[in-house]
Amino acid sequence: MIELRDFTLAYPGKQNLFAPQTFTLAASESIALCGDSGVGKSSLLYAACGLIPRQITAELSGELLLEGKPPSEHTPMQRAHLIGMVMQNPETQLFCGTVELEVAFGLENLCVPHDDMQVRVRESLELVGLWARRGESPGVLSGGQKQLLALASVLVLQPELLLLDEALSQLDSNACANMMTVLCELRRHGQAMLVVDHDPARRALLCNREVWL
Repeated sequence: MIELRDFTLAYPGKQNLFAPQTFTLAASESIALCGDSGVGKSSLLYAACGLIPRQITAELSGELLLEGKPPSEHTPMQRAHLIGMVMQNPETQLFCGTVELEVAFGLENLCVPHDDMQVRVRESLELVGLWARRGESPGVLSGGQKQLLALASVLVLQPELLLLDEALSQLDSNACANMMTVLCELRRHGQAMLVVDHDPARRALLCNREVWL
């Protein structure tokens, strides 16, 4: 699904963030990216989803392939089906007026038929336990609920690979437990993941193996 061959990156005027990496993530596999703060774990995820270098300037070396091609060679619609990312701060991913519209937004951009959209939005919100809040503004949700909403807005697109960039680090114990329940259920059903998380216990539950940068 995703393959790195002697891949590394550097921001303008800086040295390479990490030593060249070579590894493959297969379908239905989950890998944790580990290493010290600032080593480039999040940057690797940004490169995987195409934010680097499309929106964030960096120099890439080696190869990073998504389904056999660099992310930049996939159309936005193809990338939406292949890969979805949940970031550390859900505020960066939420901007619609209601919970339901937030989850529907990506499907609208993909021109999914209305009837199919309604079914998928409900399924995603029920999965994260937010269907009853569908008519409310995301702004009234707790931090943990906002993170679950960000997850639902990505899962509704049914990406083959899910990127988690410290997606649980700001949650309290109850919200974290709720999020882990959802993620573990996804893993049980074969969802492929590339995970950045500082907690070894969570990594052990979510991931098959670790790659250290």
